[in-house]
Order: sequence, then structure tokens, then C-alpha cells
Amino acid sequence: MFKLTTIIILTGLTLSAAAQNAKPDTAGIQSTTKAIYFNAGLQYMSNLTYAGRKDQSSVPILLPTFTVISKHGLFLNAIDYFDVNGPKSGAEGLSITPGYVFSFDDKKQFGGAISATKYFITNKSPIILSSFNATIDGQLSYTGIFKFTLSGTYGIDKNSKHDIINNIQLEKDVWLFKTGVLKSNGLKITPTVNLYSGTQSFIETYYTNSQVPRALADPAVFSPITSLFPGLSKQEVLNQTVTQEKQREVKKYQLLALSGSLPVTYTLNNWQFSFTPYLTKPFNQVSYANSNTNGSYFFFTAGASLTF
Repeated sequence: MFKLTTIIILTGLTLSAAAQNAKPDTAGIQSTTKAIYFNAGLQYMSNLTYAGRKDQSSVPILLPTFTVISKHGLFLNAIDYFDVNGPKSGAEGLSITPGYVFSFDDKKQFGGAISATKYFITNKSPIILSSFNATIDGQLSYTGIFKFTLSGTYGIDKNSKHDIINNIQLEKDVWLFKTGVLKSNGLKITPTVNLYSGTQSFIETYYTNSQVPRALADPAVFSPITSLFPGLSKQEVLNQTVTQEKQREVKKYQLLALSGSLPVTYTLNNWQFSFTPYLTKPFNQVSYANSNTNGSYFFFTAGASLTF
């Protein structure tokens, strides 16, 4: 009998690329014999990020989600992306993610998931995922005193460029109180630390200086040179320094960001309500003019979901 809790938690990897592990979770749902489950949720993010990165034009976003889950571990997830930045609000697109969740032991301490996501987001969208075409995701996890998760993402953008992102996550569920006959409802916090690394593809602009010969025609007739050397040609050659702007693609595998979060989750039967503050420190980020993109930043998510 497949425990629905495990399925719902691991399907959070479909949101992790978009929202730094903002996960739907229905910890109050117990093992059951139903073949198919559905999970519907709505999540608000004050700043959509990816692997600890945020775009200069990042906007708050609303994420309606819907997931179909099989007791055997197969799932299909859909996410809509709505820009809620005042008068410029509007739908930006959606993503579709099929996947599979598995475990290696009966206690489900060792497990993992694999999935693939296709993005349908407009090119002119201000959200950071607008350049994505598709991603392939996988994760392995161990749950003991702490939960340790190692995940990887292979991303392909709309120009067929690709990147690899890895994430190490350490988290611990701390129940503040439990209610219900089975003690499956209640309030918990989950201190979480994420370390991101991977390649970073971007276009770097650089400049080159070169000496180019230039002909200077008809030098001044009454210059001192023509007075001293009457036979000098009416044309002389000088070297001129020419500066050219060029661009090249840069790709490195390096540390990307360190992020800490404190999800607060309240579970009531099939309902779950959550609030998560994040503090993220990016590293080795591309610098833009007059901006400090390596500074720490804060954002939060809030949402609710229902499993039925």
C-alpha cells in the first residue's frame, strides 16, 4: 500500500525549480487503497526565483497547481503562472510535469523521484522561467533524524543551450502540536537549508584593441616637415587604435547560492495551509550595470492545497 504522504511531498520537485522547494504537502493523509488521488493548490510567491537566482525584472506571481497521483507512484502535475504585478498582471503560461516517485525500502526511508517538465511561457514574460524550454529532474533522499535530499536538474532553454543544476537539501520536521485521533493533523515547522551549484550560461561582453594602418592624404603644404623635406609624399601612413566590442558564451560549474527557509505548515485532514520565508545568498552571479546582484535577498511564499 503506497503512502500518499510520500507521493505528495516528492511531487514538490516539480515546484522546486520554480520556487526553491516550495512544496505541496499533505502530511495528514494516511495510507489508503484508492488508486488515484488529486491535489489542487494555490500558492503566492513574492518573488519567483530559480536555484537561488532572481531576475532583475522579477515580479510576484500566483501559482495554481493541480496534480494527479497514482498509488503506484506515477503523477502528472500542471502549474499556471500568473504575474500579479499591479496593472501589468496577466497569465504568463504554464508547465506540465509527468513523473514517478519510488522508494527502496518498506519503511520508505530511502527514496527518490524522476520527472520531466515542459514549459509554455511567453518569451516576453518578466518571470525568470520564461527562457526555459524543458527540464529533466531527479532526486534521491534519506529520511532519518533529518531528511537529506540530493537533486539534479538538466535544463534546456529556448535557444537549445543547456545547464546542469545540483541541490543539496537538509531539513527537519518539528511538530509544535498534533491533533486528531491519528495525531496526523497539527502545526509544524521545517527548518531547511539548500545549497545550489551548477553551470551558468550567459553572454559576456568584452573589448579588444588593435592597431589598424590608416592613410592620411594631403598633409599640410606649409608644415615644417614639407619645408625640410620637399620630396616627402603627399600621403603618409599612421597607425590608429580601434576598439571593438565582442561577445562570447561563458559556462562554468560553480557554487550558485545558499538558502535558508522556515516553512510553517498547518494540516487539517485533507487541507494544508503553509507560509514559508526564505533568505538567499547568491554567489558568482553575473553583474549588471549599477547593481549588486550578489547581495542577499528575502522573499516568501504562502498557499493552501487540498487532496481528494
